[in-house]
Amino acid sequence: MSSASGGADPGMGGGSEEQRQRGIWILVAAALAFAVLVLPQVVEGDDKILLRGQRAPDQRSPTLPTSPGGLPSKGPTGLPSASLPGDGSGGSGGGGRPAETRAPATPAVPPDRTEEAYRAVSPGDCLAVYDAGDGQYNSGMPTPVACGAGKAFMWVSAVRSSGGACPQGAGQDYMSYTSRGRTTALCLTRKFTVGYCLLAQQTGSGQQARMNAGLMTVVDCDAKRVPVRYNRILHITGVYKAPANASAANCARVQGDRTYYWSWLVNDGRTLLCTMVYQG
Repeated sequence: MSSASGGADPGMGGGSEEQRQRGIWILVAAALAFAVLVLPQVVEGDDKILLRGQRAPDQRSPTLPTSPGGLPSKGPTGLPSASLPGDGSGGSGGGGRPAETRAPATPAVPPDRTEEAYRAVSPGDCLAVYDAGDGQYNSGMPTPVACGAGKAFMWVSAVRSSGGACPQGAGQDYMSYTSRGRTTALCLTRKFTVGYCLLAQQTGSGQQARMNAGLMTVVDCDAKRVPVRYNRILHITGVYKAPANASAANCARVQGDRTYYWSWLVNDGRTLLCTMVYQG
């Protein structure tokens, strides 16, 4: 059975105009409340609280955000640190000033041991060097020895920059060494010792005999062979202070001595050297 109704259905909008007006007023009231109560707190200074209790940021000096809670405040360790351009520290790439270039180091000049040995010799030293019979000294290294030693064959009278500046006479000579354009000359005076032997060259015989002694030489008295430029071994029998008009007659060791002596004035004429042909 059906029925008809001429009035508006309350559930379909009957009184809807009144409800819409009421809703509009509610919205207007809410907007006014927000403008009056909330908005002033948002735009006010430092001490006003934002929504959900957040502080307003400082408008005068912005701050950097802090690290989130639970993370280390410093950066990770073990990573290479970047350097500022131009500070001269490590790293690669552009931005730094060019590296300084240095001139190559001058190679060190190795020491000359022979030159050092020559320059270490002083006047008054004695050396164990001698002429071996070939015109050359037995050693190119002038190592000093005690002047009382049996091998002290030479006495250094001076040290010069050239051999030509050394005294030249019987029993005198020099040995020199040049390195890097600098010459060191050792002026030598022979030290004669009784009992030692030296080399000589004899020419002629009898009254015509002549003896040319190698005064800077040293030889074993019992040597079976001698260098080709010599043919005699002379035995030193005496070394004396030279008297006036010294001669071989002053070499006699005993009264009536009939030994045939060969003698020389050495050491600038101050010393008489007496020898005889070695008989073995």
